[in-house]
Amino acid sequence: MNIVETLKKDVETHPVLKSQWLLERNLSMSFNDLILWLSQEYFVSIGFVDWFLQVAAKTRDQNAKIVLVENIWGELGEGKIADTHVSILIEFLTKLNFDFSNHNLLPETKTYLDKMETIIGKGFFYGLGALGPANEYLLKLEYSQISDAYQKLKTEMTLPEGKFFQVNLDADEGHSQRMFELIAETAVTEESKSQVIEGNLLALAAREDFYIGLTRLDRERLTKV
Repeated sequence: MNIVETLKKDVETHPVLKSQWLLERNLSMSFNDLILWLSQEYFVSIGFVDWFLQVAAKTRDQNAKIVLVENIWGELGEGKIADTHVSILIEFLTKLNFDFSNHNLLPETKTYLDKMETIIGKGFFYGLGALGPANEYLLKLEYSQISDAYQKLKTEMTLPEGKFFQVNLDADEGHSQRMFELIAETAVTEESKSQVIEGNLLALAAREDFYIGLTRLDRERLTKV
């Protein structure tokens, strides 16, 4: 099994994709669930561009920088502020009448963001593992579940088109492929391969914190009922 196959398998079989919160929303997602997930993903979207910039700064390989910057450029709407992924998410939340004045970062989401910074800080190849498989590829599998749940919810109530999901799913398909190609081209020593694999696993484990926070809020709501 080559490194790309190993990384894909590590993502596809990771417990984060079978977190309690995700599994339950595959069956039924409420409007409040949707808002909660989107409101926390907003903070991740902001951090995402910063992570790519940090990893790009850790290498002198110009080809690697080009791939990473192309990904950033896509996230930033190729220079059109209205088309950045953060802007699209803000527009989506606005259409859903989200109250930005009460927008809070959950402590578990902050833990996830902090852990990602630490993983990327370990070095270039750790960063590639954390951003390629554990973000671009993971999000394709993760967002598709939320997108499907959104489409079900849309049959029950009047909701805007889920452009946010489509934009991210379309982008992540190409971005993850480019990241895998970059990993295959640059991680050629046993040490670099090991670091990419470790970066992936650490970032996947960190993403579990994101869902631990959502599950905690579920439990707190139930105890109040």
